[in-house]
Amino acid sequence: MIKKNVLITGGAGYIGSLLVNLSPENWNVTVLDNCIMGNSETQFLKKIDFVKDDIRNKSILDEMVKKSDVVIHLAGIVGEASFKKNSKAAWEINQFATENIVDLIKNYNKKLVFMSTCSVYGFNTGVCTEETNLNPVDDYSRSKINSEEYIKNNLENYIIFRLGTVYGWSPRMRFDIIINKIIGKMLWNEPIEIFGGVQWRPFIHVKDAVKALILATDKPIRKEIINLVAENHQLLKIAKEITDDIKIIPEKQDNRSYNVENHKIKNKLNWNPEMNIEKTINEFKKVQYAENIYHNDKWDYS
Repeated sequence: MIKKNVLITGGAGYIGSLLVNLSPENWNVTVLDNCIMGNSETQFLKKIDFVKDDIRNKSILDEMVKKSDVVIHLAGIVGEASFKKNSKAAWEINQFATENIVDLIKNYNKKLVFMSTCSVYGFNTGVCTEETNLNPVDDYSRSKINSEEYIKNNLENYIIFRLGTVYGWSPRMRFDIIINKIIGKMLWNEPIEIFGGVQWRPFIHVKDAVKALILATDKPIRKEIINLVAENHQLLKIAKEITDDIKIIPEKQDNRSYNVENHKIKNKLNWNPEMNIEKTINEFKKVQYAENIYHNDKWDYS
């Protein structure tokens, strides 16, 4: 089996930590993560090279990209709330550091797998394909669009995933994303509030997202933008599949709504999702809940 050197930026995060633990045996994994959100290398089940540093440090990136075959770029400040709280750092990390990584990948002729977001669709009344006109409604989405454009203009060997709303258990857990938040609050008897509820979101379990990242890294496909989603739901409807004990807040509407198609990922990568909400609730029954450490928007990145 041919060994592959894989650099994972943000590899100690929500998706990255599970990706490391489920990575194929032929991967030699290097993780770059600043561990600013309480995560650490102790959560890994496999022996890896771990570098605790920031992706804004271009000098350390140079050598790491040079010795890698593939860079899976997950590091970033995720979500509108975290972006607003850390605006200066967010632009530096999400866009400008990504451009530095792309320049190094181009220089050393490597492959990039980049995690973008379905929130680039912003508000759309139709079903969104990869060719749908983008309609961002916040700076987080704009930073991802800018990064997508820079990648397309500078690289020949890349895959860009537009990620749906992720849920499910991970070694570096998050309870600030909608499905995880609802399940967590239900299990720990806390009040649940939904803003609006009629808006659409595409969802994907973190294990299914990891499976797609592994396929994209190992398959010889390039220059693709791919929606990474499993299913679409209106927020209130999916919430009521979990619990009926929900308070709707009509005066505070979410201005994003997008229903996203996943035909391309199924055809290009031969990928199909395996997880669902019921399996996720059973996952959560085995864990303990901590208020701040599992919420990205509680952290100061400056």
